[in-house]
Amino acid sequence: MLQRALVKERAQRNLLLLIDGKNTQEKLLAGLAGISAQDFKALETLGLIMQSGPAPAASPAAAPAASPAASAAGVDVDMAVGSVDFATLRGLLGKLISKELGMRGIGMSMVLEEAMTVDDLRDIAKRTLKQIADRKGIAAAAEARKFLFGS
Repeated sequence: MLQRALVKERAQRNLLLLIDGKNTQEKLLAGLAGISAQDFKALETLGLIMQSGPAPAASPAAAPAASPAASAAGVDVDMAVGSVDFATLRGLLGKLISKELGMRGIGMSMVLEEAMTVDDLRDIAKRTLKQIADRKGIAAAAEARKFLFGS
């Protein structure tokens, strides 16, 4: 409750729930109504968030390897997404998050609600399948991928 005492604005409290270190400030600003750069500055001033430096540019030879669970589960969704339309994929992702992640998937469900493009859904699908692989194993992630993309 200390955070609620520090942060009076509801929009800023909601923003705190969505900051995950993966999405940039610009992406969050574009995807959230009622949020401005001033909200980020206010949260930073309170010490609740901090700016992270730009990610170092990776050379093609030093590209990060996929986690063993993710690669073994076939989490590569880039090719499969092209065969599914936005509305269908969004609905399937919602069902999958609820079924496989339960209460632990609430944050992902919130991100899904903000998705506007197929690229957003692709990112959510990758993250969801990785979480399933991490929590339930490779076989469960493979079944979840089949549920989403049918292959």
